[in-house]
Amino acid sequence: MEFHNETSTNPSKETTGFRWVLTSEERSNIAKILEIEEDSISHVKGNVMCRERMQCGGCGKLSGLDDLVHNAVTARVHSRDFILEVMAGGPQTRVYAHKMQCSNCSQGYEGVFINWGGYME
Repeated sequence: MEFHNETSTNPSKETTGFRWVLTSEERSNIAKILEIEEDSISHVKGNVMCRERMQCGGCGKLSGLDDLVHNAVTARVHSRDFILEVMAGGPQTRVYAHKMQCSNCSQGYEGVFINWGGYME
């Protein structure tokens, strides 16, 4: 499985985070979850998180943006339209810590995840 996990500093927010570069598998999963064409999110290259990707203890999948999207949709926390707006323009409000479950097997990842730097284009 291809994945990237790079350290990044965001000088505009004076925060350091981890760049989760979007994989083709994650992009495909997000498109299925949001019921859209993959081309609709071709501009999204990844996101900056507060921690490194984690491996799911249930199925071995690495945490990714597809898990965040899956969790938001299944918990009915955000609409599909809102998620697409955020992916296009970055977080609209204060960013909160989220617990996250694997989108593949539903097992919870340890700790919390925070999207610090918006999305990479």
